[in-house]
Amino acid sequence: MTEVDQLTNNDELDNRSFAQRLLAGEYGLAVTYWALFFVGCALYFIFGSRAVDAEQWIPYLFMVAAQLGYTGLLLVGIRTAYKGPQLWKVMSRTSSIFMIINILAGICTLGFIY
Repeated sequence: MTEVDQLTNNDELDNRSFAQRLLAGEYGLAVTYWALFFVGCALYFIFGSRAVDAEQWIPYLFMVAAQLGYTGLLLVGIRTAYKGPQLWKVMSRTSSIFMIINILAGICTLGFIY
């Protein structure tokens, strides 16, 4: 591969969006999963708050179930992709932090009850 080809490839890589680079794994396991987790949490907070404000409890319960399922999928992804030492130590700490944040997001969405 010539130097011109390498420059062209670097330019193509730089033109990709943040989401494309994130899903390609350029940012590493930790950044990827934390970013995906916070995107899921933000969506849950926005749509959950609207559902609570409108007193639509069935859709809200589906959102809670979806958020917990999404968190479970992220944990399975971490378990699959993590190649370092002490997997279960990492999993227990990560899942604890995920669940604490989920509980806080749930409390915040329920804050719209008057």
